[in-house]
Amino acid sequence: MAVQIKGIDLSKHQAHLDGRTKVDFVKLKAHGYDFVMLRAGYGMHHKQKDRAFESHYAAAKAAGLHIGAYHYTYAKTVAEAKREAQSFLNWIRGKKLDYPVALDIEDKSLKKLTTKQRTDIALAFMRDVEAAGYYTMLYCSADWAKNYLNMDRLSHFDVWLACYADEARRKELYKRDILGIWQHTSSLRLKGVYPKGGLIPSRLDANIAYKDYAAIIKKAGLNKG
Repeated sequence: MAVQIKGIDLSKHQAHLDGRTKVDFVKLKAHGYDFVMLRAGYGMHHKQKDRAFESHYAAAKAAGLHIGAYHYTYAKTVAEAKREAQSFLNWIRGKKLDYPVALDIEDKSLKKLTTKQRTDIALAFMRDVEAAGYYTMLYCSADWAKNYLNMDRLSHFDVWLACYADEARRKELYKRDILGIWQHTSSLRLKGVYPKGGLIPSRLDANIAYKDYAAIIKKAGLNKG
């Protein structure tokens, strides 16, 4: 039977304005969720670190969840992608991450570029992060995978796919056999998890991992930055 491990992903949008998390990670784990993917930041400047990254990380760690991280890119050139990679590496340095780190490529401003340029940007970022010793993957939508990226050139990296459909429809939209993580909805509601004490829980992004990333990363000795 294929591995299926449940998780969520988070950013500053699930935190207070001062960066304190709104998520009860202990209750999240009690609901059967084993991992979280946390946005570390976006862009290339120090001020673009996600204000909730530290709080989300500390609370998830204390709850015993597996943790990965991701970076939202605005890079328009390979040089900018490489600068973003260094910012991302600085933000995650010293963190105990036992799930992959991902490049999130979806910003509409990048649609003005060519497929080759977008793919070059993704490769430049992910290769630099991988060279630093991290298990690195690509986050994109099924639409981006089909229409905006050359997935053959990116085949070295696992894919974390956003596709809000049932599994049959997802397989129609994304025809590749191998998938690392599937973000299957942005409408997950879990009682008591977010926000704390809310009678009607707010929505969260829900994911299924198809690999035991924690075991894979530990065995390979990765993510020790």
